[in-house]
Amino acid sequence: MLERLESYLHRYAARKRAFPNHPRDSPRRARRLLDLLGAPDRSLPVIQVIGTKGKGSTCAMLESILRAAGRRTGLYTSPHLHSPRERIRVMGLPIPRPAFSGGVCRLLPLLEGSLSWDDLGPATLFEGLTALALEHFARHGVEVAVVEAGMGGRSDATSALTPLLTLLTPFSLDHQAYLGETLAAIAAEKAGAILPGGRVRSAPQPAEAWEVISRRCREVGADLRLAEPAHPEGLGLAGRHQERNAGLALAAVEALCEQGWELPEEAVERGLREVRWPGRLEVVAGGPLTLVDAAHNPAAAQALAEALRENFSQRPRLFLLGCSADKDLAGIVAALAPLADAALSVRARHYRAADPQVLAALWQEHGVPAEVVPEVREALCRARAWAGPSGLVCACGSFFVVAEVREALGLAVREAWPEPVVWP
Repeated sequence: MLERLESYLHRYAARKRAFPNHPRDSPRRARRLLDLLGAPDRSLPVIQVIGTKGKGSTCAMLESILRAAGRRTGLYTSPHLHSPRERIRVMGLPIPRPAFSGGVCRLLPLLEGSLSWDDLGPATLFEGLTALALEHFARHGVEVAVVEAGMGGRSDATSALTPLLTLLTPFSLDHQAYLGETLAAIAAEKAGAILPGGRVRSAPQPAEAWEVISRRCREVGADLRLAEPAHPEGLGLAGRHQERNAGLALAAVEALCEQGWELPEEAVERGLREVRWPGRLEVVAGGPLTLVDAAHNPAAAQALAEALRENFSQRPRLFLLGCSADKDLAGIVAALAPLADAALSVRARHYRAADPQVLAALWQEHGVPAEVVPEVREALCRARAWAGPSGLVCACGSFFVVAEVREALGLAVREAWPEPVVWP
């Protein structure tokens, strides 16, 4: 199966190079895949979460609340840390290996057939996984699905669905090559997913983004309300920025209760207390204290810096940083540099990884001593030895780096895409 999946991806890339002007219409392609799978989403309540930062954490909080209230939940997020099965969860548990392999078996012929879709162009793997997730949810009796959008909004595969509620986490500059160079352009792309007559709850936004969101809601008659940050006791995720995400999750609870859902206060409190979301300001080792955080854009790096100032006084501080090449590397380093005593620049095992020499040079521009140690496992050993028992090591910059650090510490095992199976 793995070979067939890789073959499709190569053929997809070749087709896109040969026909670069195929429509970038992810929702219609995802809708066609869903319909070919029997339209499993049509009777399933869906909550869609769109934004730049905090999407995964907001999804995790809301799913945890719904599960604590006795609802059978589905959760679809991206990217994954260690296994693609993490993206598709029922009742908090990743899709089992046999179910994932079986789902990919059913999906692959549809993906291969999409190579001949001259009206829409071939389907992406993300579009396929979106359809697979909803099929899995329907097969396993999910009562409500919390679905995280990918990078976009109106052009995102998850916008093939008809959500009963749309949540907007804060918008900021990211993926400019795909979404637009200005915050207003990015907001227009993301807010374009808001449906006529929809219910929308938004975290606080920059003024430029809020203007675009408000205008879109007025145009389509959507009910827009602002979700203020919340301060729940015992929140399971660390960092002041999580209070903003908690506020959005609580606004979703309020909106659902207005529609007749029974979500007891005790369940809400327990859901927020018990939520877990690896790789987000996560303590993974002690002596020295070692944290991982998937801060992959300047806004997320700034949130990480604020959380470190408020919650962790350990010194010396060493950052182990590796980023994807398409990110604002200078902005990420600038946000973290005031807290750094030293830095190691790494390259994750991923084709999109940035040159660590570039990262080291950026650290040095801010007066931070920096070295290049390309391999993450070796860099982690050196960082922990340098920081000493009373210091702090913060590994960040991309999900790929976070995953490799957690794997190096024995917290997880890397899992490939589905193993070969006997084809029907």
